[in-house]
Amino acid sequence: MSCMSFVRGVLSAALLAGCGGGGGFPDAPPIDMPPPPGSFDLAWSVTDTGGTVIPCDTIGAQAVTVLTRNRGVQGGSTEVFTCGTGSGTSQGLVAGTYDMNFELSGVGGASGTGLIATAPEQKGIVIKSGEKVTLAPLTFAVDATGGIKLNLATNKAGGNCGTVASNGAGITGTTITLQHAGTGACEAVTFTFPANATRPGGSYTVNCTTPAVAPCIEADQQLSATGVPSGAYQLHIRGKIATADCFSNDDAIPVPPIGRDVVRTLNLGAAAAGTPGC
Repeated sequence: MSCMSFVRGVLSAALLAGCGGGGGFPDAPPIDMPPPPGSFDLAWSVTDTGGTVIPCDTIGAQAVTVLTRNRGVQGGSTEVFTCGTGSGTSQGLVAGTYDMNFELSGVGGASGTGLIATAPEQKGIVIKSGEKVTLAPLTFAVDATGGIKLNLATNKAGGNCGTVASNGAGITGTTITLQHAGTGACEAVTFTFPANATRPGGSYTVNCTTPAVAPCIEADQQLSATGVPSGAYQLHIRGKIATADCFSNDDAIPVPPIGRDVVRTLNLGAAAAGTPGC
């Protein structure tokens, strides 16, 4: 046998041995894959304190937040849903036993936190790998009323009620209407205003059909109303000189829930020059 033939034979034997079950390079160990996560479904509603369901937008509610705590893991995480959807499915969660808390928040919430209401905690929720569990439905009961505090300003050096000759606006009477944005329905709230150094205090009840004419109200006589249903409103305020509407404001205001106040200074714009009576 030639030397070349001998080398070929050795190489062939080595290759065959490498292809056999007992020789060659060992197979790579299998990669351990984590088990698939689980998840939960959740549905909720928002009501006033009388149990009537109300839209999230009415009270400025934006988010439902679920605070999840896996009993087998230190710390926790959050799942956030859009309030107006009424339901949602969580992202994947590691299998385990969870305790869960629920918060409703938004622009109508408590100052600094946005918190509007909470729902009862649900404990011992078992999330299984690859499965979905349905939580008990939530109800967020909210005090869906707030307050309004308004100051009216013409920005005249002589004040709202001072005469034109003394650089005042010369207003002699005031009308106010308050309507729900969208529907135009009238909200017949009663405003009160205190006396100041020169003018008496009083009250004013809104009537959108035939508005009563109140006396002139100065900038430091704050108009206040409480227990106003939460929601978006359109104000219509007129400052009269005799019978002419010479000053006006038509601002929109949101009344927050949980007894909070919307506080505004409203600028009364003067009618165009040459308006009869103004």
